[in-house]
Amino acid sequence: MKKRIKDFWYTYRKFILIWLVIVLFTIISIILGFDKKIIALVVILTGFLTQAFGGLLGIVGTIPAIGPLIVKIVTLPFFLLLNALAYFFTFFALRMGFKRDIVRAKIISAAFLVGIVIGFILGRIF
Repeated sequence: MKKRIKDFWYTYRKFILIWLVIVLFTIISIILGFDKKIIALVVILTGFLTQAFGGLLGIVGTIPAIGPLIVKIVTLPFFLLLNALAYFFTFFALRMGFKRDIVRAKIISAAFLVGIVIGFILGRIF
């Protein structure tokens, strides 16, 4: 049991410490009366730059049986939202006559989604 806890800490220590800093920053900022929009912006930027959100999903994914299901429920809407935005902009771009730009945008969005999947797989392997 002790080795499992040690392995868990060794694997996720960076993300646990980052989330502790984010939570402490949020609590202290609210107590000091900072604007909530600025707090949210700093937390989102910090989360993206330090990959804290991916680490949190990794930690949640380690929960037996229900963890992988929660991760799938959280990540699937992201891909659906990107796809819906692409169709939305395609509709308006076709109306305005930007056919070449649509092809480029579709290629870029497909490359972006494939890059996310490859990055996720490589992140899991290494």
